[in-house]
Amino acid sequence: MKSILSISFLLVLALSQVSANCSGDCPDTEDVVWVLGGGCNVFRNKCYFDKENCHRKPALTITTKEECQKHCATNCIQVYSPVGGTYKGQVRHFGNECEKHVHTCLTGETFLD
Repeated sequence: MKSILSISFLLVLALSQVSANCSGDCPDTEDVVWVLGGGCNVFRNKCYFDKENCHRKPALTITTKEECQKHCATNCIQVYSPVGGTYKGQVRHFGNECEKHVHTCLTGETFLD
């Protein structure tokens, strides 16, 4: 049974790479995709993931929220370089890009810039 699930997962992953959208606009629809590759990464939806993964070597790997969050960064350098983003119509501000990334990793809130 485990081997069937593993094969199915690999097939879905392979097919997602074939149909990847490497250019064009992505919808703002929030359907969060949790990804491993150099830590935990969170994408607003599969379109944003596909666009990023088109030029990544090695490719990023889709995973579960729980597994991804085990790899969230927890410390950021203390350099003030303010950034912001809009989440559900509300503008949020962070001290730097790292703090924004940590917040997204811990909450799953993806921001429109």
